[in-house]
Amino acid sequence: MPSAALAVLALSLAAAAEGVAPPPAAAPGPAPVSPTAPASAPRPPPLSGEEGQGEGAAPAGPLASRRYVVEQIRFEGLTRTRPSEVRRHLSIAEGELLDDQAVLLSRLRLLQLGWFSRVETRVERGRERGLVTLVFDFTERNTLMITDFVLGSTGPQPLYGGLGVSQGNFLGLGLALGGAFVYGGTPADQPLAPARFALRGSFFDPDLDLGGLPLVFGVSALALHGEELACGDPECSAYQGRYGSAPRLRYDRLGGELTFGLRPGPFERLLAGYRVERVGSSRLSGAGGDPISLAPYTAAALAHPGRSWVSALTATYDRDTRNDLFFPTDGSRLAVNIVLGTEALGGDYEYSRYLIQLESDHALPRGHGLRLLAAAGAVQGDAPFFDRFYAADFAYFSIGPALGRALELNFSTDARYDAYLALAGAEYGVPLWGDGAFFHRGYLALGGRWVYTAARARAGRTRASSTPFSGDVALRLDTPVGSFNVSLGYALDNFL
Repeated sequence: MPSAALAVLALSLAAAAEGVAPPPAAAPGPAPVSPTAPASAPRPPPLSGEEGQGEGAAPAGPLASRRYVVEQIRFEGLTRTRPSEVRRHLSIAEGELLDDQAVLLSRLRLLQLGWFSRVETRVERGRERGLVTLVFDFTERNTLMITDFVLGSTGPQPLYGGLGVSQGNFLGLGLALGGAFVYGGTPADQPLAPARFALRGSFFDPDLDLGGLPLVFGVSALALHGEELACGDPECSAYQGRYGSAPRLRYDRLGGELTFGLRPGPFERLLAGYRVERVGSSRLSGAGGDPISLAPYTAAALAHPGRSWVSALTATYDRDTRNDLFFPTDGSRLAVNIVLGTEALGGDYEYSRYLIQLESDHALPRGHGLRLLAAAGAVQGDAPFFDRFYAADFAYFSIGPALGRALELNFSTDARYDAYLALAGAEYGVPLWGDGAFFHRGYLALGGRWVYTAARARAGRTRASSTPFSGDVALRLDTPVGSFNVSLGYALDNFL
């Protein structure tokens, strides 16, 4: 179990590995556009410019019958983003009837990109009766963001830390670039051992234009050198803190993934990919030739010795209708991911992995918010340990030696990986302020989660699994350089 806790700032990240843009800095609800106006008025009522409170003044009664045609769409406030990139995300075009639903979808889609802190809409008189100009007024935000910031200490690794950075609108073209690293140095009591580290990079084009189809393209790469303890019990209690004398699995991973897909709708992505990794592993006995624990479902038992390959097909469906990625009060997100590792494509692991994640957000009185979470996962076949479920990755904190991993590096003594996952949780948000200079917004999050993992179907896992509840009190901060999470649950995890 970790021996000491350092101050921890853990950044919440929206899907960096998939190139998802960082969270926008405001939580506006889309402002509806009225498609009708009195027949006696050649100019439709303007949209409210108040962020999140726009109300189209659609009149009622027999006069509300005129339909307006969008003569022109004009953008204001763009300095770093190319208008052509913004136009590709609109659900309305010039020459079409003014439609409040289409403008609502366009505004919400633009906010989800993370390029803008505010998007306001209004309509202006056109050159002729029945024509209007639709105006989008933008406040751009910094798109160079910190996506990960980790600092921690455990018994096997006295000090480790990491940082991640992403650019969500490279050259104003809507391209996403990301990179992250974690470095732990030489493990405790092993002065000649190689350092533990992980590097990850990604490139993502969310709207690749080929023949007019709304395509998606991405590529990511990973280089990692890690070490997992292989004791007979998860705490390695027999070594009484002398972790350098314990048996271990030393391994490295090098590979990447190519992703290609399309957007069936404005808030959906359907992706297919191919992933390949070279894995090298060696089992090292402890001091005095202490044997390595090859108990089922531990890292040492789930990695092929020597050099091996992971070759897998991937599929992802992602639907996100949340009105804000920092503090959502409406909408939902559904993510389904499937991995099929196969020897038919040159791999050494034959397995399948399924994971479904769901989030539903709701507005409560006085601006408070309620977030409901659920997840379910299963692994079948000969999956490597890093493609299985590590319970501490999903809980606020873990009772026992496990500690959430950093960029897939495990710095704790617990090397147990499971094949089944179930999660249910809720988080209550209380907004604290919303107009700060550097700290734009902040809210207090009170959360609880139930996490259960099992090594096999209908099997309990450990004593920690039999107490699957964890909670958190966190201060969440939205800044020009990222959204930070100061979490009591994560700090507590360093002591339990």
